[in-house]
Amino acid sequence: MKHNFSAAAAAIVLIAFIGVSGGCISMDKPGPPAESVILHAAGAELHGMKAEDLFIKANKTKAETIFHTQQIRQIAEHYKHAVVSIYTKTKTSYSIRLFPKIGPGVRVRLPGMGLGSGFFIHPDGYIITNDHVISDAEAIMVLTQDGTSYPVEIMARDQVFDLALLKVVGSDRQFKAVPMGNSNAVGVGEMIIAMGNPLGLGHTVTFGIISQTHRNLNRLDPEAARRISFIQTDAAINPGSSGGPLITLTGACVGVNTAQITDAQGLGFAVPSNQGLQFLSVLLSGQAANEDPDPQ
Repeated sequence: MKHNFSAAAAAIVLIAFIGVSGGCISMDKPGPPAESVILHAAGAELHGMKAEDLFIKANKTKAETIFHTQQIRQIAEHYKHAVVSIYTKTKTSYSIRLFPKIGPGVRVRLPGMGLGSGFFIHPDGYIITNDHVISDAEAIMVLTQDGTSYPVEIMARDQVFDLALLKVVGSDRQFKAVPMGNSNAVGVGEMIIAMGNPLGLGHTVTFGIISQTHRNLNRLDPEAARRISFIQTDAAINPGSSGGPLITLTGACVGVNTAQITDAQGLGFAVPSNQGLQFLSVLLSGQAANEDPDPQ
C-alpha cells in the first residue's frame, strides 16, 4: 500500500511522535538475565532453520581502499531499500490540549504511537531492530523507502542486548538486505555510515567514524547494568534512528544503532553486529524461552 504524505500530514505525524517514544534508549532500567531471549509464537518457525535462511553474512567487513567521495553515496543508494521506518501503536495512550488559550481548552486522548528504524537481514522479510522500539507495541507497521507499508509480527526479543527480530507478513516480495559483518574486525577511526528514520522525517543517512569499541555505559549509569559492549560513533543518531544499521564502506553492517547521549555532541552508540549474531544463534538453536505475546 502506497502512502503519499502531504507536508501538513507529515507535520502532524512528526508532532505526534516527538516525545512519545523517541526511539533512543533510556538507560534507567536494569536488563534481565542474559539467558532471557524471548521467542514469540510467530518465531516457532526459526527452530531448525539454517543461518543462511535467516540472515545474509558479509563476505568482507572492511578493506584497505583509497577513499573517494562517491563511496558514501553509492552505499547509501545501494541499501536505501533495505532500511525501513518502523511505526508502532503502543499500549500507552496520551492526551493533548486543544485551544489552551481559549476558555478551559479541550483535552483529546489519543492512542500512543512510537517510531524507530530497522533493516532487512534476509530477502524473505526478516528485520532487525531494537527491542525498545517495539517492546510496548500492540501493532507494528514498517515503511520502506519507496513508500510501501507492510505489517510485521514479532518473532523474538532480547532486552539485554536490546534487539528484536521482526518479519513481514502477507507479502511474497523479496527485499534488499544488509549483510551482517564482523564487528570485531573494525576499530577506532574506521569510517562508517548510519541509516535510519530520525524524528519520523524518513530515510536519512549520516556519516562519521567509530570513536571507540567495547564501550561500557555502566560508567554513565551504574544502575543500568548493561552487558552490551557498545560501538561508539560520532555519526548522528537521533530519536527515531534506533534500530537502523551502522555500515562500513564495504557495505557490511557492524552495529545496530541504539542510543545517544542527549547532553553531548557526537556520542552515539550501537550494539555490535557480533552480539546481534549471538542473539540470532540462540534463536536458531532453540534455546530461547517461549512466551505468549498476548498474555491474558
